[in-house]
Order: sequence, then C-alpha cells, then structure tokens
Amino acid sequence: MKNYTIELYGWTLDAKAKSITLAQVEQINNLKIEFGVEEFSEIKFDIEDTIAPDGIWDILHLSKPFWYLDKTIFVLKDNQNIEVNRFELSNVIHHEEFGTSETGVGYVIIPSEEFEHILFSIDELKGGICAYQVKSNEVPQVADFSVLDGYIEGLDSEWEFIDSLYYKGSKLEITSYLDSDCKSSEVIIYSK
Repeated sequence: MKNYTIELYGWTLDAKAKSITLAQVEQINNLKIEFGVEEFSEIKFDIEDTIAPDGIWDILHLSKPFWYLDKTIFVLKDNQNIEVNRFELSNVIHHEEFGTSETGVGYVIIPSEEFEHILFSIDELKGGICAYQVKSNEVPQVADFSVLDGYIEGLDSEWEFIDSLYYKGSKLEITSYLDSDCKSSEVIIYSK
C-alpha cells in the first residue's frame, strides 16, 4: 500500500454564525458609527472581538470547499509529492450514486423564535483549500471518489459547499489546510 495525498484547489467558504441579542445588535451598530465605516466587513475583527471573544459561534463555524464544479480541482500526489492524477469536481460523482441515504449538512440562518438576531460572517478565499490522505495499491482514479454537498441558506442568498469527500465509499477527514488569499468578506446582521 502506498500513501497518496489529495489536495483541493479553488475557492473556500469560511462561514460563522452566532445568535446575538438586541443589545449586541446595537453594540455592533455603535461600533460602525464609532469607526466611521459604511460596511460591517470593514470592522469585522473588531465585531468578532467584541461579540465572540471566546471564539464560540453557536449556529455554525465551518471552512469548506465551495461547490464550484469547474473551479474546484483535485490534485493527487504520491508519497514523493509528485502529481499522479488531476480532475475537476464536475467529474466526481455524487455520493448518492453509491446507494446511500446519507445527506450533506444544511444550515438555515434565518431569524426565528430560536434565534431572533444572527451575526453572520462569510469569507471567500481563493487558492489552496485542504488536503486528505488515502492508502491504495494503485493510483487513485476519479471513479474512486464521491462527494456530498452541503448548504447555508440565508434570507437573500444560499451558499453550497463540499460537505464530505469519500474514497471508495469511505468518508475522508481533512488532514491539513492549504494556503489561500481572502478575496471577499461580508458581515451581516439578520434580525427577525
């Protein structure tokens, strides 16, 4: 058996959501006035330091590859870091085709009785995404892989991402994250 690394390149969705109180909504709006900015994203880290200093995001906190069929590239490397295969997400089958009833995770970040006010932060990053490890006697082929999609549903937008990657039916865990650059950042407050 040989070790292989699967590296994903393309766009990353880095998203966080936290339930907040009306007093915290006012506190965030006051920060916007105090710093004299137009967009919450301009003071993203100040907001996070004020509202979530403990780093706890109770609704969601994830970093996953975007579900971009032709912009998500899988690069397979052997144990000497030599590229042995490459393919796009559009060539990978959906995990449902294995006859499984598994579904990807979904998040709804729409204010409700449970969460009246929600602080939502989303970054889109480009470049390296993450890496996985597999063992195989042969060079892994695109037909060996399958994926499950996940989603985040907001009031006016929806984001799809790769929730899970499978190799020959077994779910893989991310072993490391790769370098990328932040291309856009948005901070939104949803209120009931």
